[in-house]
Amino acid sequence: MKVVIIGNNIAGMTTAKMIRDLRSDVEISIFSEERYHYYPRPMLIEYIANRIDEKKLFFYPDDWYLKKRIRVHLSTPVEKIDPEQRSIFAGGKWFDYDALVLATGAAPFLPPINGLPKENVFALRTLDDAKGIKTAMLKAQAAVIIGGGLLGLETARALNQARPNISVTILERGEYLLPNQLDREGAGILRALIEEMGIGVLTEAQAEEILGDEKVEKIRLKDGRELDAQLVIISAGIRSNVQLAKDANLKVNRGAVVDESMCCDMENMIFAVGDVAEYEGRTGGSIPSALDQSKIAARKILGMDSPDYHWTVPSNTLQVMGCNLTSIGIINPPPDEGYEEIRAKSDDGRIYKKYVLKDGKLVGAIIFGSRKEIGQIAKLIAEGKGVSGLKAEMKHIEFDFSGL
Repeated sequence: MKVVIIGNNIAGMTTAKMIRDLRSDVEISIFSEERYHYYPRPMLIEYIANRIDEKKLFFYPDDWYLKKRIRVHLSTPVEKIDPEQRSIFAGGKWFDYDALVLATGAAPFLPPINGLPKENVFALRTLDDAKGIKTAMLKAQAAVIIGGGLLGLETARALNQARPNISVTILERGEYLLPNQLDREGAGILRALIEEMGIGVLTEAQAEEILGDEKVEKIRLKDGRELDAQLVIISAGIRSNVQLAKDANLKVNRGAVVDESMCCDMENMIFAVGDVAEYEGRTGGSIPSALDQSKIAARKILGMDSPDYHWTVPSNTLQVMGCNLTSIGIINPPPDEGYEEIRAKSDDGRIYKKYVLKDGKLVGAIIFGSRKEIGQIAKLIAEGKGVSGLKAEMKHIEFDFSGL
């Protein structure tokens, strides 16, 4: 049996490893646009911050691929898929397969900003992007991060740590930072911590134009303000890489549409995992979902029993600016629909908790600055157990569910 995987990101590599662990006789080939073996993308932040060197980025040593008999075609983008012939075209050759896995991931979204492209304007997605940022930051006096999501915040912190003398400003078009993980009050606490580090934050701020000749010199905002910038990093979200799927006449919306077995064309044995896969109208965008999808796809490809894929309760446990942040379930409920919110904050403002209840049951939570009770909270939400009797205790910052 021949399995071809397009993409050597975490979804593609996990699928390959799972197949090999389950079966020793499968021929596995991975095709990658990048010239590097697999590295976890979150580690690029550590690399920019000078906390690790390039060699520490790579997840597996080179001989691991030989031992696992996984052939990786680096710097070999796939140009075409022929589902009926079960083959792909890459590097000037056709390669046949019995099963195909699309793990093409996603590309950075570039908002409509005038003045692009220019030197020293980056979107951080690859190791080459990170290398360009590291080179540019050595000569920059001011850097601007466009986008106040998780990646934007962590990139700002990495620059601040690598070059303490560089001026770093974060632009967020929304009313507050991390709207998918925080509420307004929690975002205010986070902003204060960021500004303590010497990093500037501008909310309700949109970049209109990148100014300069060949290299960026300034950014003009829509309200007319101009910011000095010799380095700009755009972190405005991602879009699934679906062009190959489209060209192969697979069903595509935001991503390549899959069923509960991660299959988008059962007749021709084509699967999709990771950021490119769309299930029930949603794309993944998280490491846990990529891992779950890859394991299911691997077993389905091999004809083995596997549980169907289902979205789990949205849960993110993150390190944001050196602080623990977990958001689970419904964190910003719609008004006038019977939800109840309970908040607690430490005296120093560094720990913040918000619990969301509906009909006496815990349906969502934000825990900022602590990780102690996360497992128990996730269990309570998943099982739908009532917590009405604990509402008085939940108003105190010292209370946590881990002791229950």
